[in-house]
Amino acid sequence: MNTIDRQELKNRLIQEGYVEAFGLDQTIDRLLNLDGKAAEMLKAWMNDGIIPEFDEIEGISSKVLREKLKMKEPAIILSYGMLLKDPKINSIHLKNILRNKMVYGLKK
Repeated sequence: MNTIDRQELKNRLIQEGYVEAFGLDQTIDRLLNLDGKAAEMLKAWMNDGIIPEFDEIEGISSKVLREKLKMKEPAIILSYGMLLKDPKINSIHLKNILRNKMVYGLKK
């Protein structure tokens, strides 16, 4: 399967706990617009169930996203795409989310 079917992706996201009322179509659009390594990661997750993993990029890794920010696989894939496009700016954004989570007592 070289391309990802929009409806299959939607069904998979719903299985993962995404809710249609909360921007699901925008998430699907962002996932389908990924390119390069992030698109390959999405295909591997969709087709073979491979859990998205990547080493640190500017201090952010899939492990940090999964464990500290409690991101689901699609969000990790989107974050990976963001980090590949602009590592410095997008790592700052993700670090701010992490810092805010810790500052406002949302740490679990």
